[in-house]
Amino acid sequence: MNLRKNLIDIFNHIGNDKELLRLLYYPSDPLNPSKQDVQSLPDFQKIRSERIIRSPKTNDLTVDKGICRICMYMGNRDNTSNKKVAMQDIVFDVYAHIDKYDQNDARSLWICDKINELLHEEWITGIGKMESYRSLIIGNPPSGYIGYKMIFTFGSVK
Repeated sequence: MNLRKNLIDIFNHIGNDKELLRLLYYPSDPLNPSKQDVQSLPDFQKIRSERIIRSPKTNDLTVDKGICRICMYMGNRDNTSNKKVAMQDIVFDVYAHIDKYDQNDARSLWICDKINELLHEEWITGIGKMESYRSLIIGNPPSGYIGYKMIFTFGSVK
């Protein structure tokens, strides 16, 4: 198994996308070309480490904080008919502050669409292409936030 490497590969793939970073950072008109790319901001590493997390951490999302966040982590793993390959789920929880982001432009769904664009049918890690598997509403998000869960699957060496 190479779950750690798989998670890092997928993080690097989405964590360096300019459009996704803009969607996570700028509260209004995030794709406006007059706004700086997030990677060029002096505190980029801090911004990205707060906005894209490799675990399901939400205890610091407060109404006052008002950000967008992606929590990504490994999910279920199932056997296949091939004794050397398993189907591995990777989960993305997308949270958007309702007042600051989501009510203006359905930001949470925009972020979900962008993640799907970046991952679906792409060969990023493991064996084969990433497949979009399920999307669900998160029933009990932090107060003041809306959340969606997206699950992708890919082949992983046993």
